[in-house]
Amino acid sequence: MSSSLGAVLATLELEQVENWRFVGQQLPAPANHILGGHISAQALLAASHTAPGRAPHSVHTYFLRPGDSRRPVEFEVVDLQEGRTFSARRVTARQDDKILMEAMSSFKVADPASAQVTYQPQIPQVPAPEALPWAAPHLAESDEKTRGRWASLRWFERRIIDTEIAPPARSPMWVRPDGTVPDDPVLSASLVAYLSAVTLTEPAFTARGGVGESAQRDHSVWFHAPALLSDWLLYQRSSPSSADSLALANGTMFNRNGDLVCTVRQEMYFPPHRN
Repeated sequence: MSSSLGAVLATLELEQVENWRFVGQQLPAPANHILGGHISAQALLAASHTAPGRAPHSVHTYFLRPGDSRRPVEFEVVDLQEGRTFSARRVTARQDDKILMEAMSSFKVADPASAQVTYQPQIPQVPAPEALPWAAPHLAESDEKTRGRWASLRWFERRIIDTEIAPPARSPMWVRPDGTVPDDPVLSASLVAYLSAVTLTEPAFTARGGVGESAQRDHSVWFHAPALLSDWLLYQRSSPSSADSLALANGTMFNRNGDLVCTVRQEMYFPPHRN
């Protein structure tokens, strides 16, 4: 069930079957459920193909059904706005006419004049990735009972800095793809969306006492600067709240040079235990 970076990049080369329709192959995953981060990355790429020359500004995704990772997914793009500065697209992902996911994406024309007013949070002062030990690609991979369950995430490597158990359960880490990524800003943004989703589950797991049955409900990313995927990214994660079977997780991602790459929010659903 392992997925290499090459396999991931191959699935991000969508087949265009009509002007506004695309098909994407999936990756192996636990219980053959499609990974939310992966399908979200594919949806962002599908939308970007209809907004050439504009960079991803944000993406907001609702995950509605798990789907079957052994089969391809169809992505239908709808043009919601084509303005002077912004383009907005809705993407619907389907299998067998059942909707798996709905995503709203925004794209923006670069505005050099806006660089006159910039500000962002400072990158946290943490140990360099080279000074930290190897870490499994997902929290579940560290548990003997679940080892191998998330082997589909072995296309990136990471280094864990420290973890706070009590909410907000801060869990910073360094992360980077396990190989060379083509120099394509939209592809880089899509990989950032993927990474930000699949690793943002962990602070919620930690705060709630361990890995359990769960599902991503929604995921949002605001892109601020291009990710430098040839080097490590610092991802600061936390889970500030949990109520009514839902847990919220936040994240900010930085290039190693200190540039803020993106801000992330995600909510997870933890169904009640059934006998």
